[in-house]
Amino acid sequence: MAPQSRKCPGSQELTLVELAIVIGIRKTTSSNMKPTSSTSCLAARSGFTFVQLLVVIAIVALLIALVVPTVQRVRERARLALCKDNLRQIGTVLTLYGRANGGNLPVSPTLENPHAELLEGLSAERFIGGPKIYYCPAQPRPDLCFSDQNFKSGMIGYYYFSAAGPGDNPALSKFLRNEAMWPRELNTAMGPQTWVMSDIWVSSLPTAHLGYKKGVNYLMLDGSVGFVAESPRRDFH
Repeated sequence: MAPQSRKCPGSQELTLVELAIVIGIRKTTSSNMKPTSSTSCLAARSGFTFVQLLVVIAIVALLIALVVPTVQRVRERARLALCKDNLRQIGTVLTLYGRANGGNLPVSPTLENPHAELLEGLSAERFIGGPKIYYCPAQPRPDLCFSDQNFKSGMIGYYYFSAAGPGDNPALSKFLRNEAMWPRELNTAMGPQTWVMSDIWVSSLPTAHLGYKKGVNYLMLDGSVGFVAESPRRDFH
């Protein structure tokens, strides 16, 4: 008889079934611990997409920073040009009125609102023109913007310098209150550079035309329109 193998006490010898079970468990454990190629690719792809997102956000922010000021400047130039056109049309209306009234222009109580006498006089002679021309398109104040109520009450968006006096508004420029000559009853026979109308400007505040220290369009007696960017008092006539 073949000698039977004996197991020593504490022997670690495993049967074939036990060995197979151990090997299977090790393979399963090692395969679970090792990252798959698809998982690695997904992680890498996710990280790359996040970097791209940051780059896109930075580019968009840069474009906005460059484009927005440019758009604002274009809009302001358009409003400035439309304001000048409004004043030219008012100049034509006042010239026609002056020809029909011995050269005299309507006279308001003050250079500030309301200008009911001006609008009533022009309307009576049918020289009024479109109501929107009496309002600067850049003016943000509701009481100086076009509306039916403002127009009917004589509230316009410009100073009118054919007036008995400057008024008592303390916010009015000291130059207009203390140095300009009043009354100013304008006649078309006066100097051609005499100011008739202008954008509204007060001391220590910017005008409706942004981007300038004191941007003011003004209408002269000969019907031409000028613009001053810093100090209206220097060009005032």
